[in-house]
Amino acid sequence: MKILLLEDDPSTSEFLANTLTTHRYAVDTIADGALGLDLANRWPYDLLIVDWVLPGLDGLEVCRQLRSQGNCTPILMLTVKSASADIVAGLDAGADDYLAKTCDAPQLLARVRALLRRRSTTTPVLSWGDLCLDPALTQVTFRQQPIPCRPKEYELLELFLRHPQRLLTRSAIIDHLWPMADTPVEGSVTNLIKDLRQRLKAAGLSSSPIETVYGSGYRLKALPQDRAEPTVRDDSSPAQPTSVGFNAVMQQAAQRFQASLAQRLQVLDAAVQALDGGVLDPQQRQLAIAEAHRLAGGLGLFGYAQASEVAEAIERLLRSAPAYQLGSELAQQLALLQRALLLSSTEEEATSDQATLQALR
Repeated sequence: MKILLLEDDPSTSEFLANTLTTHRYAVDTIADGALGLDLANRWPYDLLIVDWVLPGLDGLEVCRQLRSQGNCTPILMLTVKSASADIVAGLDAGADDYLAKTCDAPQLLARVRALLRRRSTTTPVLSWGDLCLDPALTQVTFRQQPIPCRPKEYELLELFLRHPQRLLTRSAIIDHLWPMADTPVEGSVTNLIKDLRQRLKAAGLSSSPIETVYGSGYRLKALPQDRAEPTVRDDSSPAQPTSVGFNAVMQQAAQRFQASLAQRLQVLDAAVQALDGGVLDPQQRQLAIAEAHRLAGGLGLFGYAQASEVAEAIERLLRSAPAYQLGSELAQQLALLQRALLLSSTEEEATSDQATLQALR
């Protein structure tokens, strides 16, 4: 399944893309609303995840234009704007679901699966006889015995099971399974088909569910009515990715976000210094607004709930307050933000120390 992610904050975009990629989704990440709108109309995405505040076009306008053009791709709006009026505005603009950036990864993935189920005409568990694929568990089984598949093998099988009557060319398979940045040659599809067939044969299927239509592509075979498949398991196959590997990826993203905090705070501090000097030009104010917005989303996503609320308050202040009121209030809010971050770091260290002591006991 292929997802287009419209998010202009690098840390948030990286976190979300890694989360989705680790769970078998192909993800294109775009930081500009106008470019995202163009891609959404050109490529066969299964889902769009759209931030509210984007350069070019904001998330609301992206939703409105897609719906006005007849594009029915499911849209999940993901943003720090979680007030009731904001949720209503997002849904009325065309979003199918709305999720605050303070959510955790499991909730995000559950929302993604729910939106994909709504679009699909198939049951939540996809099957071809005794061969089953469960998207919620990212697991393939044959006669209830797990088949450990590599990521692209899993994605290819899911694509065929979701489109049982559709003839898929090699280029169509590439469009569905690979991000634009990793587009392979068409020969890679041939090799992938071969690998998947071998994987299923080793698991006990006497014939492949994938049919080659020579000169055209591939499609899912019609299911034979009188077939008895002997079960043969291949335990030497590589296992599915574990939660340990997923947690490591997420921890790296969180560490890179934390390392970027000092530079982000400098943008807001520069705005305070400019106000102290009596001059905050419109361009610098817009830069500070954009940074406060991205900071609020990133802090919420990485678990700094209190600091995220302060960053959101800074964004509102920069958007609405007249220049003569900004100086002292912005400085106070920035101090509150730094204190909230310090408290969060102290709490994390205390939690880590407690876990270490319990482990030693």
